Amino acid sequence: MDRRQRVYMRLKGPVVPLNLCFRPDGLIDLGAVASYVRWLGDQGAPVLLLTYGSSEFASLSEADIWQLTEAVARANEGRALFVAATGFWPARRCAEFLRHADQVGADAVKVQIHPFHPRTREFTLGYFDLLQEAGDLPLLLWDIAPQTLPVELVAELAGRPNIAGIKNDGDQFYHYYDLIRATAGRDFAVISGGQMRNFAFGFQVGSPAYLCTIAPFRPDLALQFYEALVAGRCEQAWGMVYRWEELWLAKAVELGWLQSIKTALCLHGLYPNHLPCPPLPGLSPAQIGEVRRVLENTFGPLPQG
Repeated sequence: MDRRQRVYMRLKGPVVPLNLCFRPDGLIDLGAVASYVRWLGDQGAPVLLLTYGSSEFASLSEADIWQLTEAVARANEGRALFVAATGFWPARRCAEFLRHADQVGADAVKVQIHPFHPRTREFTLGYFDLLQEAGDLPLLLWDIAPQTLPVELVAELAGRPNIAGIKNDGDQFYHYYDLIRATAGRDFAVISGGQMRNFAFGFQVGSPAYLCTIAPFRPDLALQFYEALVAGRCEQAWGMVYRWEELWLAKAVELGWLQSIKTALCLHGLYPNHLPCPPLPGLSPAQIGEVRRVLENTFGPLPQG
């Protein structure tokens, strides 16, 4: 089994998008992030992912991303499948990062091409051609609305020996379905970009993994949802969507998703604060109270101490 196949076989179930902990001076608290990664490993989280939005890459320097990748890989110690991610870099700099990620222990890298670049066949194939010098580290594509990759182009890239899948942040119904069907039977994982409700549909047509709105702080429940789908208990899985995701997501989106998920991590004792990277503000004390109430009403009492 080659490296791509090993990644494909492990890329199943809930994917935890790694939110970061920042100090008040705006620097990443790498110690807190490492402790959180170890906790996720203890909980059996199967896949960890650095990603542009949840990991606040827009606020990170190139050096931050390189250091963060190494810190996560070392803390993970190979327990979960760790998928790192590039910044919006020229292809040759991206290739240098791929070698770094491979050396420090990442299992795969999601290649994040700047949305301003054209999603044409000529440009996209050319970009990935320039990455071939970096070796055989498995790669994931990234598809983001509104300018998504043509389905036939994704199918062509799926035939490359080191491209193991795609994270779909485009349309979560038609485009998601088309990507799954166009790459079926090719050891290529089409990952749902965000919600249990999307994956309840996508799993039935071949999607193996999904980013989950509750996995960052309740990976146990995210795994229960996945196991229900695997066992064919679809009614039970939809009940989990209604009982957990709908209530939590409605309040979190109302208050601001990034601020809400970081507050949830703090209230669960997983991070020492709830701060996004400055100057983005965190939630007010009253808003933190709202997050606390929806968490307790939805998931039960929060951990003490």
